[in-house]
Amino acid sequence: METKNSYHMIITNHIDYKIDVKNNFCFVGFPDRNRKAVQNMKPGDKIIFYILKKSLFMAAVEVVDKYFYSHEKHWSDPFDLWPHRIKTKPLVFIDDFVKGVYIKEFWDDLDLITNKNKWGSQVMGSYRKLTSNDYNVIYNAIKERIKWK
Repeated sequence: METKNSYHMIITNHIDYKIDVKNNFCFVGFPDRNRKAVQNMKPGDKIIFYILKKSLFMAAVEVVDKYFYSHEKHWSDPFDLWPHRIKTKPLVFIDDFVKGVYIKEFWDDLDLITNKNKWGSQVMGSYRKLTSNDYNVIYNAIKERIKWK
């Protein structure tokens, strides 16, 4: 029986995103509170990168291997190593924040945004599960923005 792919969003900062770009999105990490979600990810699942404080969607990656745990420091956070990790490969990404896709450009099309007056609370934390609709809307917006280069 074939299993259905899942869609996820990692919420990160601009410093750590640049680290991910530099490392060609070889893996992504999550804090302890998201351990179970990462352990359940499987090859073929997709992850969107959202940049906190800039309100930008910047990348989509695909999970290519199973979960692993590492104490190796990789990102800038002085309080968390984001040790729960999954190997990924980039599908589409933007490396210049000026060209990022602003969430308000298409939030009417997102299931994720249920309250436009409090939309910021809906993209906080470090992780969110996405619907296939949200993934496709965001992925296509990033892909279209890349064409503008």
